[in-house]
Amino acid sequence: MKTKNPSEESLKEIARLLSEKFKREAREAKYASVKEVLSLLAKGSILIGGFIAPNIWKLAKNWDKKDFDEWKRFNPAYLRRTIRRLEKQKLVRIVQKENKINVEITKNGKKKVLKYALNELELKKPNVWDGKWRVIIYDIPKKSKHLQNLIRETLQRLEFIPLQNSVYLSPFPCEKEIEFLREFYGLGKEIKLLLVEKLENEKAYRKYFAV
Repeated sequence: MKTKNPSEESLKEIARLLSEKFKREAREAKYASVKEVLSLLAKGSILIGGFIAPNIWKLAKNWDKKDFDEWKRFNPAYLRRTIRRLEKQKLVRIVQKENKINVEITKNGKKKVLKYALNELELKKPNVWDGKWRVIIYDIPKKSKHLQNLIRETLQRLEFIPLQNSVYLSPFPCEKEIEFLREFYGLGKEIKLLLVEKLENEKAYRKYFAV
């Protein structure tokens, strides 16, 4: 199935959110996971190719401080192994720019980040409900049964509840998440988001979502 890649700005925002999530989950860890490395590269953090050398952090004087701070938490040996693996998989490439050798994410690497983002997608539940319901309506042709299933499964994983076929409900803000689904699956008008202030049987739905 073909997917439509979001714009560079959308990708950077998605990657930023991912890298922050992974950073929180492994704040004390030194292991450079594939997810973390690709997410940092996708959001624009530069990794100088000096990681090949055992004394990688001695090259810090050549780095932008923000980039250095993001990469320094990793064990250099683990980082080198991860980058070599990613290069073999054609998810990153090592390129020379002027007098520097940098590690860059490839098109395939960006696609990988988008898949991570889809799997990590979740709705944040605000402390105070704004009193509005989010109704998602999608209309996908029967010939795209696989895509229908993917959208339904994603909405269920995000804890939307079905009102009827292809109509789902949540009280929580989800504009960015729905826009991501549109872009990831190459859909436009096929998915609609409605903001509704009043529902029939609202009391039951409020009890269900605890709002």
